[in-house]
Amino acid sequence: MATEIRIPKLGMSATEMTLVEWMFGDGETVEKGDVLYTVETDKSTTEIEAQDSGVLRVTGEEGESYRIGDVIGTIG
Repeated sequence: MATEIRIPKLGMSATEMTLVEWMFGDGETVEKGDVLYTVETDKSTTEIEAQDSGVLRVTGEEGESYRIGDVIGTIG
């Protein structure tokens, strides 16, 4: 079963973030703990690690804003 990749809640005030960059391409294999993507708020840029190992399927687009909890891909 695929693990959903969601925009995380990083602070008390942020309700949305910009997906800055994917570190891996669609279809590439990732390992748990790899830096998967970066997000940006008005205050900081943060690297997000993979929570599972498997094949990455990207649905979120770089440069787009997403709400906390939005699904931007899967690892299966």
